[in-house]
Amino acid sequence: MIRCKDIAAIVGVSRQAVTAVLNNSRPNCVSPEKREEILAVAARHHYRPNHAAFALKTGKSNLIGIVMPSWDNPYVAELCMGLQQNLAARNYTPLFTIDNNYNPVPGNLEQLLSLNVGGIISVAASLLPDDIDIPAVSYYYDDPRFDSVCPNFKEEACLVISYLQECGHRKIGYFGSLNDQRIPYWISESERCGLEFRESWRIESVGDDPADAFDRLLKKNCNSELPSALIVHYDALAQKLMCRIRERGFRIPEDFSIISHDNISSDAYSFPALTSVSSGAPGRIADTMINLLINRIKDPGCPRKKVLLDPELIKRESVLETAQKTNLKEIEK
Repeated sequence: MIRCKDIAAIVGVSRQAVTAVLNNSRPNCVSPEKREEILAVAARHHYRPNHAAFALKTGKSNLIGIVMPSWDNPYVAELCMGLQQNLAARNYTPLFTIDNNYNPVPGNLEQLLSLNVGGIISVAASLLPDDIDIPAVSYYYDDPRFDSVCPNFKEEACLVISYLQECGHRKIGYFGSLNDQRIPYWISESERCGLEFRESWRIESVGDDPADAFDRLLKKNCNSELPSALIVHYDALAQKLMCRIRERGFRIPEDFSIISHDNISSDAYSFPALTSVSSGAPGRIADTMINLLINRIKDPGCPRKKVLLDPELIKRESVLETAQKTNLKEIEK
């Protein structure tokens, strides 16, 4: 494998100049022609930087640990791609691992920390030790020990419940994790708006087959009424749930209106097109987290920062506007 000193000998510059160009720490330390030649030689010989040697020599690491849930959710995959692209643009290298707060993988984070990462972006920051001595950013959960980037759950709840109320819905159900931080906000907003959000209409379905989850809703309420609208934890689950609802002979949105979260790209092409809450493009959210982390790396003593993501309701065809239809019928009469 070619080394920096080998590239320096080929190009006719110092090893320090090669290192500065490849690390992008001092890209203008040589002429533009020499810089292009260094990069060309490195690419031709498949140069790979030795991160371990760099960390050992400088006491710093350009490795960033990324802790995210399973990539079977397209939104998580898009977010991780945004993190990888934005970190690479800043000359950092991500190390990805899959974990979560509900069912943590034993020893997972300890192994990540043992790799001498320079910082961590985590959706499971509560699993990090109190004595951690590297910068960290908590995503989605507002861990008071770290900088955080979180959805604005209260604003999301206002958007969702107000829209369902405007559409004439009075009975609201839910599919997803019963630990979802948004549930208390949905409860309070439903009460404020005079809507029902019964406990029997809230179904744990993270990790389950949506068919089983929907059947549990029917079973738990076999002798009582069902909700007319369902809030779903995330879009990938909502799309699977909609398939099961139709298989059971129900219609969307006539029998069940569906409103979900993440606004993944396939929502516009689902049947019917899925109404969803967006907290912003994954690439922009990734950039926000990375900026917080790099600022913390540069200034460890700066005040803690919390960024709330502004929600936007993307209205599509999966919510029936029953009030509007009722008004039209009255007008026709």
